[in-house]
Amino acid sequence: MNGRSWYKLHSFAGFAFGLLMLLVCLTGTLAVVSHEIQYLSHQKYRALSERQGPVPWQVLEQNLAKAYPDYQISNLNVPEQWYLAGAVSLNAGSEFKFVYFDPASGALTGEGQWGTVSRFLRNIHMYLSLGSTGKIIVTSLSFLLLIILISSFYVYRQWWRKGFQLPSGAKASGRTFWSDWHKWTGVWCWGFILLMFLTGLWYFTEHFLLKFKVDHYPKAPKLEQAITHKALSVTELMQAAQKARPELDIRALNYPLSDKAPVVVTGQDDTLLVRDRANRIYLHPVTAQVLKIQKGGDLKPVAYISDMADPLHFGNFAGFGVKLLYFVFGLGFTFLVAGGLWMHWLRTKRQQPQLMRWIGWSGAVSSVLVITALVVTSVQFSQREVENLPLSPLLGSLR
Repeated sequence: MNGRSWYKLHSFAGFAFGLLMLLVCLTGTLAVVSHEIQYLSHQKYRALSERQGPVPWQVLEQNLAKAYPDYQISNLNVPEQWYLAGAVSLNAGSEFKFVYFDPASGALTGEGQWGTVSRFLRNIHMYLSLGSTGKIIVTSLSFLLLIILISSFYVYRQWWRKGFQLPSGAKASGRTFWSDWHKWTGVWCWGFILLMFLTGLWYFTEHFLLKFKVDHYPKAPKLEQAITHKALSVTELMQAAQKARPELDIRALNYPLSDKAPVVVTGQDDTLLVRDRANRIYLHPVTAQVLKIQKGGDLKPVAYISDMADPLHFGNFAGFGVKLLYFVFGLGFTFLVAGGLWMHWLRTKRQQPQLMRWIGWSGAVSSVLVITALVVTSVQFSQREVENLPLSPLLGSLR
């Protein structure tokens, strides 16, 4: 292939579904700091102080029992960032609510419903709110990223010499301005885009591993006999989990929704770059017997990749500084896509001044998907259907 052919391929990959890619890039960039956006929007999302040790689960549970005696706990979690409040999912029949708390003291900070800024952004970014079909569409964009990454070497010759040279001052209305900044931003964002391609490719692969039930992750144990009593309190279960793994910083607990499923407790140890769910303690809901311990460091390569993908994709593994860095690079990536679309328009508007002829069939499909995703997400992101109630005790019975 000659340089012109590479240029055409690069332009096609960036423009064909450019509007859809722009939506995915923008929502992903905002999703990185979505919890920080919520932090700024209301005090209930804010921790009151920095946590120095384990969460005082007993104090938290007592506060919940006093404020919400008719509710059951479905799950609870503590964020990686110390300044963010933890969240408890509560159910009373079909009614659902989040209750937020300070992880350092167990004090309650407020309540809210299912629909949040974070939920809205992630539903669009991950699957366009279109279920498994949307997941395939979004993750398939990673193949376009691969084409863009490879072709960029041939489009922008001797790129390594340009990274530390700011583009010359050209008129913002001209194509030269956008082209120069597009290339400069691409040099700095190349590694970040490569990371997005690799994690996106994994999500694409994982989807089909799950769809065709290919064994790639350790299975959860099942209870030999169905439980006939309500599960133990959070305090009792957390005490058993902490005893089983004293070094684990416990951050989440999930009550079972099935009478043959265990309680799952997750957290962080010193395993590198894995989400909390890599470390699991499975407990019997009624006796708190330890059924199985899963350590992130003991996972096989494919399972390890599964638990490493999310932290690498969203930058949620080393505090606010890394998240901010991801946000900046995400803005650069978004600018690349938007700039590419605009340059394509400047280049072709003389030959094809009609908008629909310029967009073409792929642009039309992309536009429909974007509009559909925005509409469906706006309607559905705050809705939550409760199919099975958790097997946890009524909070009022614990007082």
